[in-house]
Amino acid sequence: MHPIWNQPPTQADVVIIGGGLVGVCLAYQLARRGVNCCLLEKNTLASGASGRNDGQIILETADYYTRMQQVYGKDEALKILRFKRAGQQGTHQLLSEGPTEGPLAYHQQGSLTLAYNEAEAKLIESASTAMIRDGFAMELLDCGQIEAKIHTRRFSMGKHDPYDASVNPAEMTRLIAAEARRHGAAVYENMAVTDVSSGQVHYEGGTINCEVAILATNAYTADLLPEFDNMVFPIRGQVMATAPSDIEIPPYACITNFGYDYWHWTPEGRLILGGRRFIDEHGETGTAHRVNPKVQDALGALFHEIYPQYDHLEVAQRWSGIMGFSKDGKPLIGMIGGDPTLWCAVGFTGYGLGMCWSAGEAVAQVLNDEESELTAILPIFSPNRFS
Repeated sequence: MHPIWNQPPTQADVVIIGGGLVGVCLAYQLARRGVNCCLLEKNTLASGASGRNDGQIILETADYYTRMQQVYGKDEALKILRFKRAGQQGTHQLLSEGPTEGPLAYHQQGSLTLAYNEAEAKLIESASTAMIRDGFAMELLDCGQIEAKIHTRRFSMGKHDPYDASVNPAEMTRLIAAEARRHGAAVYENMAVTDVSSGQVHYEGGTINCEVAILATNAYTADLLPEFDNMVFPIRGQVMATAPSDIEIPPYACITNFGYDYWHWTPEGRLILGGRRFIDEHGETGTAHRVNPKVQDALGALFHEIYPQYDHLEVAQRWSGIMGFSKDGKPLIGMIGGDPTLWCAVGFTGYGLGMCWSAGEAVAQVLNDEESELTAILPIFSPNRFS
């Protein structure tokens, strides 16, 4: 039982379950519209994947734009990228111009998508041509230009998107939660939800009556709603970080090998490197946070492959995070079934950091009876597409 001064209210307009980036963005967007909202997190803010990824806010997904056009159709692929870009712009405005309290390692240096082999080079070139044609700014780079930016000659070519960014995702989560509180949201940590029903959220020690409950639980959604067991799948990602150094490489968000490998350098001279999941793809499933030695060894080999001149750097920390992958690569955002009191924003397939802002704003707009480009796009993410 929680002490009375830590007890959530018995009534709220909206209850958000999950204190990761999507959850706190929902709380912020609702609270700044004057909605009486309450967020419940079973552990601490950013204790899940939101605080355990490598911190990239990027536009494109592992499926390059031309591949997205083939799978979803040209119109839907364009809407997905516009949805993400709008979120990047909103995130940038808050993080660069908004609150100044507390530290935040946020850098809009841009991203580098780098060709691991010739097949990927062709995809990068064709996707870039299509994206530029559809109004997204980026430029192609050759090996020498890449080396000048990030000190490696491993890649023959790549592209630079100037609007992408890198960030400390745990700091970002806590900062947006603080902004949500400042606008009136109630945020509770160590408050495990045990059941969700129409108009009620039950947690250990009490119940909140509400107009709407929103699950922002990503990989853990099936723990509360078993029907999500075949819609959102928990996938583990591995990350390593070197000790600080005197190496000065700008904090570009770097991606290669069809989205499987990713890294950035911090201003302290740390390399944050993640990926190599394909080394043990079947073993990297489930919700247990564990370091996988096979994948971590492969990350070490990748570090040597990209930066042989820096492999004297000591690896200071290794960790993992659990992502929620959807069946078709698109998140599930919207009303669940025909129940207007039950919503979700889950299944971001490793790209929640780039979509959390627009997901939160679009849901808040719908619940506040607003219309925008985001609300017009939202139906393509409907959870009911799998019904």
